Amino acid sequence: MKVSVEKLPTSEAVLEVDVTWDEMEKASDKAYKKIVKQVDIQGFRRGKAPRSMIERRLGKEYIYQEGLDELISEAYRDTLVEHEIVPITQPTLDAPSIEMGEPYHFKITVPIVTPVELGDYKSIQMEREEADVTSEEVEQELDTLRQRLTTWKEVEHAAEYDNRVTMDLKVTSGEQKVSDLKDNPFELTHERVGLFSGMDEYIVGMNAGEEKSFTTTIPADYGNEKLAGQEAQFEVKLHKVEEKELPELNDEFAEKVSDGQYTSLEDLRKFLSDNILENKKRRIREELRDKALDAVIEQSSFTLHPLLIDEQAEEMLHQFSHLLEQQKLSLDQYLMMMRKSREEYLKELRPDAEKSVKRQLVLDAIAKAEDITVSPDEIKMLFDLYDQSGQPLQRSKEQADALARSFLREKTTGRLVDIVAGPDPDAAEGTESEESAIAAAAAAEEIAAETDNESSKSEASATETSLPEDTKDQTVE
Repeated sequence: MKVSVEKLPTSEAVLEVDVTWDEMEKASDKAYKKIVKQVDIQGFRRGKAPRSMIERRLGKEYIYQEGLDELISEAYRDTLVEHEIVPITQPTLDAPSIEMGEPYHFKITVPIVTPVELGDYKSIQMEREEADVTSEEVEQELDTLRQRLTTWKEVEHAAEYDNRVTMDLKVTSGEQKVSDLKDNPFELTHERVGLFSGMDEYIVGMNAGEEKSFTTTIPADYGNEKLAGQEAQFEVKLHKVEEKELPELNDEFAEKVSDGQYTSLEDLRKFLSDNILENKKRRIREELRDKALDAVIEQSSFTLHPLLIDEQAEEMLHQFSHLLEQQKLSLDQYLMMMRKSREEYLKELRPDAEKSVKRQLVLDAIAKAEDITVSPDEIKMLFDLYDQSGQPLQRSKEQADALARSFLREKTTGRLVDIVAGPDPDAAEGTESEESAIAAAAAAEEIAAETDNESSKSEASATETSLPEDTKDQTVE
């Protein structure tokens, strides 16, 4: 067979294949040897019937067509491997009818992933931001912990800001009853938003047992368009005023808030300081990774088939639907609430989908340029991490491949950051590889989603792709 490949600017590959009649004859012989083992012919043991009997039973055309189908699939698979073509979806086959004794020509057109043309990414230079922690940040964290242990003590004085009040509250707007709450607690604040915005200033100064009526204006940006900007009438009956009591900052507090892990306030402060510092370092690393990737994308050239972006947008929507399910909400319910169709939401996702595709292509290209790989031992480490976390994964080939892709991109991102900003001076030997493993393992839901779709995508892989079987409907002339 003679195969020529043309990669078009439209991110498609066209395979033109010429087959001699001698090759067609050999292919039909192979097809006969396969078919004869599957057909029962009276008077012959299965697999022993002569070809003429098989042709009489099934038709000569059928055998030649079976041989041609195998030739087409073989040419397609081999060409994908030889030319390192990554198909996005099933190809389109242009295969005319067979003419006996004549050479045969067919054409395959397939949307492909076109490798990115990287710029000079090694010339990019960035600075690593240094992280530090102030005493004010530590005290702010301590105050947050104190707030969690807040207790409330009933008092006799009039309500003040930051007090908690318990009251009956009836709200109407014109003839419409908006709210009717009984014994409802409110912590009085200067910054209330939403339906009850502006209420607190009227409550401040009231004593338990008092009643009051007043009017406010519902904010113009309130979610209910029929109420937004309208006047609201409030009827309030105050039952109780409570004052916040915060625990004292001492060793007892440290032990209580840490469940006995720290027995002194200074040890707790040290832990909080270290934790804030580590979070800052993590944020800085993530921001540097994003900046480095964006810089490489900016100087690179892409040819993206629209299908690639469509698939990524669909995948993002699929992931989002999983998040909604965890909140007991279906995608259809969410879209109805947002007053958007599925197509409209997918269109909104396309810019982010395109950016995600570009990032993946850039990382794959850098991994190839830097000869970055993932070993079987590293994949085993990832599976073990999941086991240790109590979320074991099925140790299938599809799952291992998905983990490998995720881990490879994590390792590549780390290498890129080292190239543009130099090695992390705070990273101990082996730390970056371990962090990459943890980051890859943290992508459990993404990987699970990838493997959900793996069976449908495997048909487009370089070794498993098969062409549509519509050629079997054609006739020999």
